[in-house]
Amino acid sequence: MARSEDEIRAEALRQKIIGLGETSHRKSYYPQLQEQIDELHATLKALQDSENKYRTLIENVNVGIFRSDIKNMGRVIQANPALCRILGYESEETILEADPDGFYQDPHDRDVILAELKRGGRVKDRKVRMKIRSGGIILGSMTLTALFDHEGDISLIDGVIEDITEKEMKEEALRQANRKWNLLSSITRHDINNQAMVLDGYLTLAIERTTDAEVRKLLSKARGSVQSIERHVAFAKDYQDIGINAPRWFDLRESLINSLIPLDKASLSVKVEVDDYMIFADSMIGKVFYNLAQNVVRHSKGSVLVVSTKEENGHLVLSFQDNGVGIRDKSRLFLRRNSTSGFGLFLSKEILSITGVDIRETGVSGQGTRFEIIFAEGQHRLLAASQDPPKQ
Repeated sequence: MARSEDEIRAEALRQKIIGLGETSHRKSYYPQLQEQIDELHATLKALQDSENKYRTLIENVNVGIFRSDIKNMGRVIQANPALCRILGYESEETILEADPDGFYQDPHDRDVILAELKRGGRVKDRKVRMKIRSGGIILGSMTLTALFDHEGDISLIDGVIEDITEKEMKEEALRQANRKWNLLSSITRHDINNQAMVLDGYLTLAIERTTDAEVRKLLSKARGSVQSIERHVAFAKDYQDIGINAPRWFDLRESLINSLIPLDKASLSVKVEVDDYMIFADSMIGKVFYNLAQNVVRHSKGSVLVVSTKEENGHLVLSFQDNGVGIRDKSRLFLRRNSTSGFGLFLSKEILSITGVDIRETGVSGQGTRFEIIFAEGQHRLLAASQDPPKQ
C-alpha cells in the first residue's frame, strides 16, 4: 500500500531526528550521541571507582563509623566493621538489630547527647563510657553530627567512635608517674637546698675565722661551688614547670607589669610602652619578662629599660631595649651555661618555644641590649578581640 505524502514526510523527519535515515543530512547526530554515551559510561565508572574507594576506606579504618535513624528509635542503620569490633558485635546485621540504649553504660548519657545535638547540631570528642555486647565497659571518644528534617527535628545522626580505653589508661599511668616524680624531685631539691645552705654557712664562718690567704681563697672557691649548686637546683625547678599547664591567652600589659614588680626600681627605671594586646603563651611567660629585665640589672649595666610593641608583616614584636653596654659576643646567647644569665636566657627561649614564639637579640654593642620576642599571626590579637585559642 502506497504511503501518503504526510507519512513520507513524517518518516523522513523521524530519520533526521535519530540521525539514521539513508537520506538524512544530519547523520552526524549519531556519532555525537555515541560520544555522549561514552562520556556517561566513563562518568559512571569514575563514580563507581570513587564509591569503591570510599567503601574500602570506611571498612578499613580503625574507628567506628555509623549512621542512626532517630525516627526509628535511634537504631543504627549503617555501621562499618570497626564499630562492630569496638562494640563486640559479629556483623553489621547484628548491630543493626541492637537497642541503642544498650551501647551506653548509663543510658542517661544518650539523652544528654541527643539534647546537645538538638541545640547545636554537633558533639565533638565527647568521652563516654560504653557497654560492649559481652557486658564489658570501654571508654569511647564520640563525635556526632545531626541531620535535621524540614521541621527542624533530628532525623539522622552520623557518628564516629574511637576506643580510647587503652590510651586513657596509659595517659593516667603517665600522669601518676609524673606526679610521683615531681613529688620526689621537690623533696630532693628541698633537702639539697637545706644542706647547701648549711654548707654555705659553715664556709662563710670558716672564711671569717681564718687568716691564711691561701685557705681563704680555697674556701671562697668552695662557697662559689655551693652557690652554683643552688642555682642548678633553682633552674631544675623552673625547667620542670615548663609546659605543665596548658598555654592560654594573657593580657600583655598586665603580665608585664606583674612580672616586673620584683625588680629593684632604685637601680632600674622601666618604661612600659605597649599597646593593648592579648598574647597566646605558656603560663610561665612572666618568667621570661622578668629574666629579660633582670638581665639588664645584672649584666647590661643599664639604668633604663623600655618595653614596647610594634607590628611587622602580621607579627607582633615585643622589644626590651636598655641603655647599657650591650652584648659584644652573641655566639653563646640562649645556650645553657653555668651562670645565672645563661640559665635565664636558655630558660626563656625554652618557655617561648612551647607555643612556637621566637626570641632574638638585635642590639648594637656599646649602644645597649635589645631583646625582641616575636609572636606570629594567630599568637596575638587586640585586647577586644575574641580569646579563642589559635588554630593549630
